Amino acid sequence: MGDGRRNQKLRTRRALIDAAVTLLREGRTVTIADAAEAAQVSTATAYRYFSSPPELLQEAQTLLRTPDVLADLPSDPAQRLDTLVSRVADMQFGDEAMWRALLRASMERWFQQAQKGGEQGDEIPIRNRTRLDLTRTALEPLADTLPPAEHRRLTMALMLVYGVEALITTRDASGLDPEEAKETMRWAAGALLETALRESGLCVDEAG
Repeated sequence: MGDGRRNQKLRTRRALIDAAVTLLREGRTVTIADAAEAAQVSTATAYRYFSSPPELLQEAQTLLRTPDVLADLPSDPAQRLDTLVSRVADMQFGDEAMWRALLRASMERWFQQAQKGGEQGDEIPIRNRTRLDLTRTALEPLADTLPPAEHRRLTMALMLVYGVEALITTRDASGLDPEEAKETMRWAAGALLETALRESGLCVDEAG
């Protein structure tokens, strides 16, 4: 394949992904046909790149992993965690419709799998592991400080207090505005960290 043809394929692929992102931001359910129409390619062409909407949505979500919320994190565990939670909140509140749409898409994939009965070979990951990886990175300085079981429990507990589900809870169930919602997430994350350290006989200053 020549460079021209290869570049054209890359442009078409990116156009389809961009189209999916646009559809998500508009609150629409992404289909291959709609993405193809928005990207100005035929549906048959689109299916050569993505065999199903979930596959296209996985690519679209990968494209959204910006800005780099891990850039220049402080070394102090409390400041490090607070910085991460703040950055993720700012990113998601800054594009709230998109993140709500991605959550809806993940729920739709769950129902699709449930209807298929989890047939072997047809399973598609419901969610990626980005937030888990972010949380583990934020807690890296505590890897040799907290006992493994406590470190794992803190990691899993923090997953509950930030990210798109926390956005939905603070905004819809609690009725908070974005700024108060973010501050609540930060407080909750800090409280979990402080509790984990205290239960392990440490304090925040010692952990840093």
